[in-house]
Amino acid sequence: MARRAAFLAVIVGLLCSLSQAQTPIRYLVRLANSERHLIQVTIDIPPGLPTHELQMPVWNALYQVRDFSQYMNWIRATDPSGHTLPLQQLNASRWRVTGAEHGARIEYEMFSNDSGSFGAELNAHHAFLNLAEVLVYVEDARRGPLQIEFSNVPAGWKIASALEGERSAYQVQNYDKLVDSPVEIGTFAESDFMGTCGRYRVVLDSHGPAETLSKIIPPIQRIVAEAAR
Repeated sequence: MARRAAFLAVIVGLLCSLSQAQTPIRYLVRLANSERHLIQVTIDIPPGLPTHELQMPVWNALYQVRDFSQYMNWIRATDPSGHTLPLQQLNASRWRVTGAEHGARIEYEMFSNDSGSFGAELNAHHAFLNLAEVLVYVEDARRGPLQIEFSNVPAGWKIASALEGERSAYQVQNYDKLVDSPVEIGTFAESDFMGTCGRYRVVLDSHGPAETLSKIIPPIQRIVAEAAR
């Protein structure tokens, strides 16, 4: 009888662990203040491990170390009830949160005024997000499923991304897939076309977008066709 009870306890424990492993990390990215270029991020970590290490990337696309943590204004950790959790900074880009067995909420603020293809920029005109520059990842959940949502998006602004989802909420396979998908939020112009391997979406934030799109779409179509061939 005791052996059967122990066996059932192990099965229940495994099922609980599996359920926790499949529960996604949730990101909320809030366009908090476009005039001051401030983005606030909330990470909800489901119940499970009591300790997690958090890492701000020091890499992205370029063959060089990049210090994204320099743009962080503050960071804090709480439990689901709002009580403060210990958050130890291990180095400039890494932290350890403890007491998280019942779940944890990580909140922090980023100054985002870094324009360019590998930057993160929020202003009154638009937001362009290289997500590796603004999203801390949970080390033990980096390869697990994630959810991300964008809020405080001004009226009339649209969201363009390769992420799969609807409106402002998206489901992602893992962190690397997430940060390989830049996000443009604003009043951009766009044009789709069908290629050999699927549908392609061209998003353009520019003055006189119609004329520019008419110039750049044909060479892009030729490049796509040749690459597919």
